[in-house]
Amino acid sequence: KTAIFMCLVTLLLLYLSNILQKKLKYSDALSLLIYLFIISGIILGNIYSFFAKVWYFDIILHVLSPFIIGALSIYVLKYLTPKINKKLLIVFAFIFCMAIASLWEIGEFTIDRIFSQDMQKDTVISEITSTMFSNDNNTPSTRIITNVKVNNTDFMKKYGGYIDIGLYDTIEDMICALIGAILFIIAISINKKNILKKVNLYFLFYNRFATRNKFIISPLAD
Repeated sequence: KTAIFMCLVTLLLLYLSNILQKKLKYSDALSLLIYLFIISGIILGNIYSFFAKVWYFDIILHVLSPFIIGALSIYVLKYLTPKINKKLLIVFAFIFCMAIASLWEIGEFTIDRIFSQDMQKDTVISEITSTMFSNDNNTPSTRIITNVKVNNTDFMKKYGGYIDIGLYDTIEDMICALIGAILFIIAISINKKNILKKVNLYFLFYNRFATRNKFIISPLAD
């Protein structure tokens, strides 16, 4: 049932992205990347368990996502305000990328709590630093975890430490999104100097797709 639901969500997102492309008139290259991202995140990541089987799969998606989200945000802003300042475009794209990343993590938390899923992957930790361990409840103190038992299950023997219930995964995802957003801003800034054509940093579809629409190569162009 979960797989069927995921497939239906994928079809819905693909359909909505097609409507969005017709509205914003962005290039086939960006549209293709959106399709691949949706399929990778939902079908490969969840149904085929790539998030669990391939440790760097989640990292790749979170680093690449700001490139797609940032490009879409520029299209949206220029659609709403064609004469927007280029510097404001860059700031808006960065903020939009981080906002979407935050909403995604909130969505993962909500789905985990409501549907008893595990989108926020757990991390086994061997020590905890907290002010609660100090006498004054104000000074941070670190405790090495040597014994953890939950419902008569020895976590040290079974897992090797304490399970953080998703905090590390959330923060690491946000850091990856931040790195991706910074790289995207650098990419479009370089693009203004026409260096992007030479190094081909912006996606990997320039020769075949991007020439159909100059905006995919130069989103800051007037």
